[in-house]
Amino acid sequence: MEIAKSKFVDCCKAEVRDQEHDLTFPMLLMYPTNAASTSVTFGPFTLEVAMNAPVAEGRFPLVMISHGSGGSNLTHRTLGRHLAMNGFVVCMPEHPFNNRHNNELQYTIQNMIYRPRHIRMAIDEIFSHEKFKSHLDFENVAIIGHSVGGYTALALAGGAPHTQALVALCQKTAQANEPYWITLLRKNGITSQSITVTADHRVKALVLFAPDVSLFMPEGELRNVHVPALLLVVEKDYMPQETIAVLRDGLPERAQLTHRVIKNAGHYSFLSPFPEAMQSRVGEAAKDPEGFEREQFHHKMNEEVLSFLQKIFEGTTHARQQ
Repeated sequence: MEIAKSKFVDCCKAEVRDQEHDLTFPMLLMYPTNAASTSVTFGPFTLEVAMNAPVAEGRFPLVMISHGSGGSNLTHRTLGRHLAMNGFVVCMPEHPFNNRHNNELQYTIQNMIYRPRHIRMAIDEIFSHEKFKSHLDFENVAIIGHSVGGYTALALAGGAPHTQALVALCQKTAQANEPYWITLLRKNGITSQSITVTADHRVKALVLFAPDVSLFMPEGELRNVHVPALLLVVEKDYMPQETIAVLRDGLPERAQLTHRVIKNAGHYSFLSPFPEAMQSRVGEAAKDPEGFEREQFHHKMNEEVLSFLQKIFEGTTHARQQ
């Protein structure tokens, strides 16, 4: 059965409590609704959505979006809205201590443990949420991840992260053009170790935007990832071809991987376009290589992601067209 589309998208906010670590983190949800949309302001951004309206009739697959280091739960807002309008419930958590408000855990082992844990907790929270529990397909979850969000997705899908390759990078002589995160890793004093994460069997598809695969470089670290993956890397990034090779050679079923290099795109080209008035304040995250049109790219990217997820989840949902 086809996944039901919707004329309108609703948005609501929720929180997840991690009692073991005494912290709470927010998440933004977008989903199909029959309530008319209006222009709603979220900080510096405006979205055409309803607010806190009922979910449309039916059951929908869940899509989790994991932002990159120092990002927010609004950095992929336009993709989230596009998917919600086309029959998905979309959840965008803000990773604690690795976001634009507080980034103190960036490039630390603790962050690599927290990230998959908190996405899994967010899934649990949504599945038990009174508003959503009767509208979700409990066995079909997709994870979209950008940069370290891609690490998060792979870890939840069965990846076994290990710091061996990162330690080797840090032991090399510092280069003038090396990424800043290598400098941070040296500063944090990373040691060679495996990172304990718990895979989530509900994850049935991955969409990876310029993912950080450095923790999956050792042989065999991806052998338990058995779900379809769409991998998009960019030409103007650190090691795009090596990223493809890690997944192509590491996944047990090579046919499960669809990959593409985005010509003339940069690492942050996957983020929803920023309003012109704030681009200079945002800095690198708002910039693209000369000649690259982010808005035009996002129209194509959103359709590509939607098509990929529809092919996987069609026939698994009980959603009904309104």
